Amino acid sequence: MGLSLTSDVQYIKGVGPAIGQLLNKLGLFTLKDCLIFFPREYDDRRKLPCVKEVECGDMVTIVLTIESMSDKKIKKGLHVIEAVTFDSSDWMKAVWFNQPYLLKVLKPGLKLLVKGKVETNLFTYMPQINVSETEILRSIDDIKKSTGVIIPIYNLTAGLYQAQIRDIIKQAFMAGKTLIQDNLSNHIKREHNLMELLPAITEIHYPTSVENYKKARYRIVFDEFFFYQLRLEKQRIQHKQIAKTTPLIYTHAFINRYYQALPYRLTNAQNKVINEILDDLRKPVAMNRLIQGDVGAGKTDVAIVTLLAAIESEKNGVLMAPTDILATQHYLKIKLLLEPFNIQCSLLKGKMKKREKEESLAMIESSEPCIVIGTHALIEQYVSVSNCGVMIIDEQHRFGVMQRIKLQDKANNPHCLFMTATPIPRSYMLTCFGDLDKSIIDELPPGRIKPKTSLVTDEFLPQIYQKCVERLRLKEQVYIVFPLVEESEKVDLKSAVDGFESINIIFKEYQVGLIHGRMKPDEKSEIMKEFKENKIHILVSTTVIEVGVDVPNASIMVIQDADRFGLSQLHQLRGRIGRGGKQSYCFLISKSNSEQAKKRFKAITDTADGFKIAEYDLKIRGPGDVLGTRQSGLPQFQLADLLRDEQVLLLARKVAKHVLKEDPSLSSEIYQSLKKQLDSFTDTMIGQHLN
Repeated sequence: MGLSLTSDVQYIKGVGPAIGQLLNKLGLFTLKDCLIFFPREYDDRRKLPCVKEVECGDMVTIVLTIESMSDKKIKKGLHVIEAVTFDSSDWMKAVWFNQPYLLKVLKPGLKLLVKGKVETNLFTYMPQINVSETEILRSIDDIKKSTGVIIPIYNLTAGLYQAQIRDIIKQAFMAGKTLIQDNLSNHIKREHNLMELLPAITEIHYPTSVENYKKARYRIVFDEFFFYQLRLEKQRIQHKQIAKTTPLIYTHAFINRYYQALPYRLTNAQNKVINEILDDLRKPVAMNRLIQGDVGAGKTDVAIVTLLAAIESEKNGVLMAPTDILATQHYLKIKLLLEPFNIQCSLLKGKMKKREKEESLAMIESSEPCIVIGTHALIEQYVSVSNCGVMIIDEQHRFGVMQRIKLQDKANNPHCLFMTATPIPRSYMLTCFGDLDKSIIDELPPGRIKPKTSLVTDEFLPQIYQKCVERLRLKEQVYIVFPLVEESEKVDLKSAVDGFESINIIFKEYQVGLIHGRMKPDEKSEIMKEFKENKIHILVSTTVIEVGVDVPNASIMVIQDADRFGLSQLHQLRGRIGRGGKQSYCFLISKSNSEQAKKRFKAITDTADGFKIAEYDLKIRGPGDVLGTRQSGLPQFQLADLLRDEQVLLLARKVAKHVLKEDPSLSSEIYQSLKKQLDSFTDTMIGQHLN
């Protein structure tokens, strides 16, 4: 009986249960998984060099025969295998570092195909290859299969070898190539000059030319983006159909009073975004909008206007923040601004005095509309937010998806506004948040002076501290940021606790405070209150101040071990200063001399544009680190790269929107196979993400 695309990998010829378990570690569970397990790179073996032809510094693939070998353990954690090898032209030493498992298979007389970097041996002056990849050539057939062609190189797990995985993929291909169905309609393929699916998959595994490989990769990348965007767009359309809610009937009474009370005019960008939100709130479909604005762009004003629209409509407005500090700050600021309006504001956090919590809950549950500001405590079972007109989730990527859904469910399908100050490049925005309507505040308020950012080494700290003293004498304030709470034995980094002690000695005339994530919420709130009131002049901190903390009088930030932070994180930290209309200064302290560190620091010292910084950061660290893959909802594509393939993404999105506009239910004949593919999306990595 033949295999199907859903057949377990263990039934592929040459696999079996034991190897099947190893394949499972690579995410390969079915025959279909093997067909789309694409190579991570290729090794061009059409013409391999001989020993005489290689030069010091070359990365080469070469066929060698073992003459003799030895192994030794130099020190704890370092095992070395050495072999004297040869080919028809000369002798070469081969060295394997920390690959002791090869002792079981390497023997004199064995022919090997090895890949590695060539250097000159210090003692014998013989050319030496430091081997990174090894294949054993046991027969003439092995030599024919492994040389003279372009070879795919796959990701491995312990216990699997390249030759072995190549054979498995080949067997999977033999069994499954007739089962592959191309579900993209012919007119889409013709219109966009897309290769057929089977030839594209074949070319990715076994490339015949650069031109054909590019066409094949384009087809696979288009498919990955297209089906993902099709699903997102379908969800967005369905949301508008099923997310029925009460339109907000606001009068602009409070909103206009708020505008008049502000000591400044809102920017054009803020007004544009507010109009988009107010337009959404009038509709009987729940708003589902993401606001993105760089540090200091004025998202709080937009949030307050949105909350006031709810109050005017006799509804509660809810604002959820990721930390106690940020929730408390929002509460104090909003309460102060809205005090003349006689609007009730309630704060709900995890750690509160019993009486305060009871008062907050009573206010939330009363029939009188109020503004509710809180942390994840809002999703607790005992909290009722049923009369909710608008829900705002600040720094939304810091909440888990389930937390956000739980809060939305509690509030019975309210209008939802998600806010983030983490700049996200367009391609990531379309992928992570493609089912949301989007607004960008791309203009800073007038009078905002960008901080001057400098990279300095430890030896210049006395001069920097002198600069701090000059500003402290002008009654301004200083942040000093450390990457750790306490010193780590494993890494030589200054900690906030040690830093606090030394800063206290250096600045003994001034009041120094310490804040970090391990402190109790009440302690953190009290420290921030004292810093805001200028009772604390210097605040020693970890990244707990990264988001939302607003102290306009702070004009200097010193960031220790700055190379330990991501660029977007440094940009967020830097955004805590320069809020008071005075020139501010950010000093990045680093011992690192690496080229990568220099490039990264140049990116942040050269520009204050958060979008450019985020894009550069994503290129270096990848989206998982910058956005947090789980939180951001970023799918794991097989070949597609969101930065490199942005143009393909934009095309795929355009085609997906056109298809669903033409046939929202995909019921016409030409889209039947497309609908089938979309419905079976659950068996792919991306499908699992979407579900």
